[in-house]
Amino acid sequence: MTPGTPIDEAALREGHAEFERPRVAELEATLDSIARQRRQVDLELPSKRNTLSLGIIGDTHYGSLFEAADQVTAFYRLCKAEGVEAVLHAGDVLDGHRIYRGQEFEVHKVGLDAQLDWFAEVAPDDVPTYFITGNHDASFKKAAGVAVGKAIEARRPDWHCIGDDYGRIEFKTRDGRTWRVLLVHPDGGTPYAISYRAQGIIRDLEGGSKPNMVCIGHLHKSLYMPSNRNIATFQVGCFQWQTPFMVRKPTDAHVGGWIVRITPGHAEDLNNQVEARFVAFYQEARA
Repeated sequence: MTPGTPIDEAALREGHAEFERPRVAELEATLDSIARQRRQVDLELPSKRNTLSLGIIGDTHYGSLFEAADQVTAFYRLCKAEGVEAVLHAGDVLDGHRIYRGQEFEVHKVGLDAQLDWFAEVAPDDVPTYFITGNHDASFKKAAGVAVGKAIEARRPDWHCIGDDYGRIEFKTRDGRTWRVLLVHPDGGTPYAISYRAQGIIRDLEGGSKPNMVCIGHLHKSLYMPSNRNIATFQVGCFQWQTPFMVRKPTDAHVGGWIVRITPGHAEDLNNQVEARFVAFYQEARA
């Protein structure tokens, strides 16, 4: 613009508006995510014996060269055959973008759209899924401000996002008993003692708001502690084979998921019954 040129105020306002729209959309997505995390999801399952049948999984990493997509499908088929009513997913649905140096060479689907397309194509639909997003999913939000949980829901309406990093569900049985679940996708690497991170999470839960069950993703380890602080605690395992990054750490991958049957007790019973079984998958031994 040369000195003395009149300023086109309408054009400036339009340009400012074009700049602001993405920022407004990003803020709205962030507020929606916060609302989901604070808002408990209430589900009433049509259980015949007041027993909840749930699948628990996490870290499917769709788009990774090391994903165990066929094993996820096999697990869901088993869940359906055994009457599981809902699957809970503790985060990292997708493999994400540049989480660590060299990760871009460990994916077969590059970018959000490609990973969403692949997820929509191969993720099983045998049982409804309730999920949180994890740090790999969040890489797309950090790169471009995308609300990944909503993007996943848009591709697959049988998958329901209940929050980023954590989310809460309260199940109700036929006779009105309740079972509160917290899904968590923590930060950090795997400690030497597999149970250490889970113990810390349970220890630091705020008093007065404890759930009945906590499901922990991110660590790629399977673990069940039946009654720490009267909470049934699961590390959910994963559905991604050991990656080069995990070999370098080093840390192994517990590939598989949990099938859990829960009979919540009444106040006068003073007991909850939890039956848990880990369905483990293995790669065929190589010569």
